[in-house]
Amino acid sequence: MNSSPLLAINGGHPVTQSPVIIHKPHLDDTDFEYVQTALKSTFVSGDGPECRIFEQKLAQYLGVKHALFVNSATSALELAFRVKNFPKDSEVIVPNFTYTSSALGALYNDLNIKLVDVNPENGSLDVEKLEQAINPKTVAIVAVDYGGIPAEMNQIMGLANKHGLYVVHDTAQSIGSDYYGKKTGTQGHVSTFSFHGTKNLTTGEGGAVVTNDDQIAERIKILREKGTDKYSFLTDNQTRGYYEYVDIGMSYVQSNVLGALGIPQLAKLDKLNARRKQIAEYYLSELAGIKGLDFLKITEGSAHNWHLFGILVPAEHKYWILDALRAEGIMSNVHYTPLHRNKYYQNLGTDADFPGSMHFFNRLLRLPIYPSLTDDEMQNVVEAVKKIFKK
Repeated sequence: MNSSPLLAINGGHPVTQSPVIIHKPHLDDTDFEYVQTALKSTFVSGDGPECRIFEQKLAQYLGVKHALFVNSATSALELAFRVKNFPKDSEVIVPNFTYTSSALGALYNDLNIKLVDVNPENGSLDVEKLEQAINPKTVAIVAVDYGGIPAEMNQIMGLANKHGLYVVHDTAQSIGSDYYGKKTGTQGHVSTFSFHGTKNLTTGEGGAVVTNDDQIAERIKILREKGTDKYSFLTDNQTRGYYEYVDIGMSYVQSNVLGALGIPQLAKLDKLNARRKQIAEYYLSELAGIKGLDFLKITEGSAHNWHLFGILVPAEHKYWILDALRAEGIMSNVHYTPLHRNKYYQNLGTDADFPGSMHFFNRLLRLPIYPSLTDDEMQNVVEAVKKIFKK
């Protein structure tokens, strides 16, 4: 592409000798204090008092009735389908451009998945192709907020209501994003968040199932605790001395120590997201107008939490640009590869074409964005991109 000898990839001097990494979790003294206090309490096992406080504060922040802390978003997705008891071999629609967990929840419950193409401008489920994928076996839709950009939930819920379908909203990346004035997590029948170390709010590992449905919430409390009624046993403080096994389940509860970490993380989430927005706006302003470089489309009616900052580059030069950025000291990255290109999903017999997914994937690169990114570092990112594109 660019043969300038000034480029580090061609032997020139890099923009920075200190690599700007792609991601870094934000942890400060408040986080350490909460964790230390939880450790000193000696209650370090699952579903402890700090977990309950975190759940209450999370539900209040999102504006939902129930937020249930679990050990991962993948577990949350599995529970979201386990609670429904859909007939075996029913079909669930999943966007083709997503992390495998979006499909695993259905697959782990003996359900089939039908992959549907995505919008080539932002990776969101293509609502124009959604209805034609619905058939008599369809029982549910998984909507995904790629990079923190809310999916087109008004249209998705409209089709779901029309056809009597269950909607699991995979909000793993979108905590703090808004959709028409409401936080993501309130639009589907169930939403599933991730608190992995890479997310805007982190508990190291962890996730949450969020819903306004009382029946779903009550059963998930049992399913996540090995099929026992331990939740009510602890909450009601009954004196019989034991809890009962009332259902089949698995161990998806989370440590009280990590629940404690979630409390200060949630308290500063909006502040941290505001810093992400500041960095994103700098990128958008400084990189605007570069020929061959486009930004991801933000869904109408939404406010982005800037979990990721993606750029769309010429497909034929994508990996050269990636290598050139890294040579300049900017640790850019490629994100997912579409599900249909992966061995496991090929073995499921997926043979459809997904032009939107491939167009998006072939152009997508990520730039570093996280709250502790310094002004100097974000300026280095911009300088490197401009240098490579010769702006």
